[in-house]
Amino acid sequence: EQAGAESFFMFGLTAPQVAETRKTYDPNAIISADPEIRRMMELLESGHFNLNEPGIFDVITSGLRSPQDQWLTIADLRSYIDEQRRVNDVYQDQDAWNRMSILNSANSGWFSSDRTISQYAQEIWDVKPLK
Repeated sequence: EQAGAESFFMFGLTAPQVAETRKTYDPNAIISADPEIRRMMELLESGHFNLNEPGIFDVITSGLRSPQDQWLTIADLRSYIDEQRRVNDVYQDQDAWNRMSILNSANSGWFSSDRTISQYAQEIWDVKPLK
């Protein structure tokens, strides 16, 4: 919000969506319903990328398929893929890319460590600065 939506690429679930999704999260249903994600998983699980080390990605793919995946990776994946395509499109327009880059940098001051520490001191730790 502070950086301005026009200066960065956002993907994934919102905090309220995360809470709701966790209740019934079924990554296998998402994989089955999305042909592109399904194909990606099939390629990873087929050994296509690991001919010399079969099974090397099994721990990754089983984690992605697990309803206990605490990061809800598969739930965010479609949004990530779509936003990455938008990144690629914007990058083709160098004026738009440069504008976004400049706006992002210009709006990043709010994220300074000084402000963050001061805010934590006041709101979380309830300490007063020395003068």
